[in-house]
Amino acid sequence: MRRSLRMLAVLTFLTGGLAPALIALTPGVASAGACGSAVVAGTSCTMTGTLGVTGSTLTLTSPSSLTWAETLNGLDQSVVDTNAGDQQYTVNDATGTGAGWKVTMSATTFTNGSHTLLNTGTLSTNGSVSSISATTAPTATCSATCTLPTNPGLTYPVAITTADTSPTPSTIYDTAAASGLGQVVIGGSTASDPIGWWLQIPASVYSGSYTSTVTLEVISGP
Repeated sequence: MRRSLRMLAVLTFLTGGLAPALIALTPGVASAGACGSAVVAGTSCTMTGTLGVTGSTLTLTSPSSLTWAETLNGLDQSVVDTNAGDQQYTVNDATGTGAGWKVTMSATTFTNGSHTLLNTGTLSTNGSVSSISATTAPTATCSATCTLPTNPGLTYPVAITTADTSPTPSTIYDTAAASGLGQVVIGGSTASDPIGWWLQIPASVYSGSYTSTVTLEVISGP
């Protein structure tokens, strides 16, 4: 019995003495430190990578003019601008805010000397050069990489009421927030749905050249 107790005491002593040695012999994993100073081989370091992005501007590139032509035939007529270069405008949203944007249009009364066209029901845009009754929005495409715009809550055709002075702008294209980022082409001569600038000309119109000051503007926000 005494012999057994001595052996147990020896084993307990040996076990207690070996444990610290075993822990000390177990290799540890070095924690990563901050980069910028020397670190020993086998030890990693971490750093922060930062990209600074500066927002730029919201711009609109539009046709320089709009042109219509009509030959009188004794009937009311609907006339569309058929010039290929007039069938698109480009909005470049480089702001980086995702606020969205809208394009507005206003126009003064179409005037030929003492003769004028009606302020209401004369000018409209509808996304088509083949039918004045079309109800589609102009096609939107990316020049490079963009977030295509969504055009909510806008019904085509959009009528633009003209006025002698201070005509009221009408929204002709509208985007939701978080859409339309980058360079976006609206319409296009080969697009399925171009801009479609239309005039309604009454049979009683006087011949001659009618002019109007047309204003387009891009505005931040949906």
